[in-house]
Amino acid sequence: MNDITVLAARLGERAAGSWQEEAAVWLLATHGHWLPELQRTRLIIDDGNGSSRIAWRHVASACLSSGDGPLIGTVSEWQVLRLACVLTGRHVLSLANLSSLDEPNRRLALHAMAWAAGGRAWADSLALLTP
Repeated sequence: MNDITVLAARLGERAAGSWQEEAAVWLLATHGHWLPELQRTRLIIDDGNGSSRIAWRHVASACLSSGDGPLIGTVSEWQVLRLACVLTGRHVLSLANLSSLDEPNRRLALHAMAWAAGGRAWADSLALLTP
């Protein structure tokens, strides 16, 4: 298991019990770009006891000035990050450019939204991830 896989598991354990945060963490972990990027910029906090959390408030602030700070991503990648912040239920950000997502990322986004709304089992039952 690599460091990012371990980190994704720790973040998932921390999010357990909240469909919204579970979906947001799953989206970032499955997408692949953002967990290493958030770790690089210290927006993932390790509590020292084997648990980690995403500093969502700071991530949402970074989304407001995408491209002007230390986080690096394409337009499509920024949309994934914005959606993850919105899915937590604690941040309001524009999702006006969701149409910029390619089909695989669109499917990930739809699955994450379904998860946040009805849980993982319900999202899985919709089979949004299979082409």
